[in-house]
Amino acid sequence: MSTTAAGREVAIEDLRKALGELLGAERRLRGRDRPGPTGLKFSEVRALIALGREADATATAGALAKAADLNPATVTAILDSLEERGIARRSRAEHDRRCVVVSLTEEGREVLAEALARWQERLEVAMADLPDADVAAASRVLRRLAGVFDAA
Repeated sequence: MSTTAAGREVAIEDLRKALGELLGAERRLRGRDRPGPTGLKFSEVRALIALGREADATATAGALAKAADLNPATVTAILDSLEERGIARRSRAEHDRRCVVVSLTEEGREVLAEALARWQERLEVAMADLPDADVAAASRVLRRLAGVFDAA
């Protein structure tokens, strides 16, 4: 094996280990799912982010579960809580009255904006010493890895 090939193998192994650390940290974060500074749990923020991504800011519970990588029963409990707090609302779909859609309330939009701002601030601080090119490269690598996982 050439020196270049050996170096590449070491670099890819280091990437694999770093990805394992990232996935482990995300699992631990999900495991200690308790309210943060905005009063929302991590799973609730994930659901709100998924809902906020929708063009018309409405989605079914099943679509939210898929987009937020949560199981449907968890999303149902999350929606119960968010609806009770006035952050989201459920209603019948215009196009099919059998279908229930979820939407953000005005308060929900504000809470989501605050949660996103807090995460953005946290990420800005963590990445402050990295050049933009490195952050962009990391994004490309993570997306490539997501493709590898999806194809496996």
